[in-house]
Amino acid sequence: MSRALGWLGIVRLGLVQSAIGAIVMLATSLLNRVMVVEYALPAALAAGLVAWHYAVQLTRPLWGHGSDHGRQRTPVILLGMATLATGALLAVGAVALLAARSGAGVPVAILAFAMIGAGVGAAGTPLLALLATRVAPERRAAAAAIT
Repeated sequence: MSRALGWLGIVRLGLVQSAIGAIVMLATSLLNRVMVVEYALPAALAAGLVAWHYAVQLTRPLWGHGSDHGRQRTPVILLGMATLATGALLAVGAVALLAARSGAGVPVAILAFAMIGAGVGAAGTPLLALLATRVAPERRAAAAAIT
């Protein structure tokens, strides 16, 4: 079995979890508001994109199972974070395209929100599995509170 995580490792994983939440909040709350309120785009479009990101997250069990099977969680977490961050940047560009009424805006936004959903699944699920397997039982409650 791998060495148990200490407090510093638990806090580091908590910071990664915070980064995931912050990026998702920007994409699903801030960009949603900008699309609807600032650019007067249909609310159904913004809602559909947020729903799409959640629908893509239905793949989370696959990410978790894959990281359990391979025991290589850190590379999957890093790939997930890169996908999530790239999707968020692409979503910002897509909102600009949508505001300009560009025909490319919708497909770019769909791709961006799919990347956000996949990134959350690929980073978040293995992160929680890593936390569950590498934290000593007496520290698990505190680790859950930290993350």
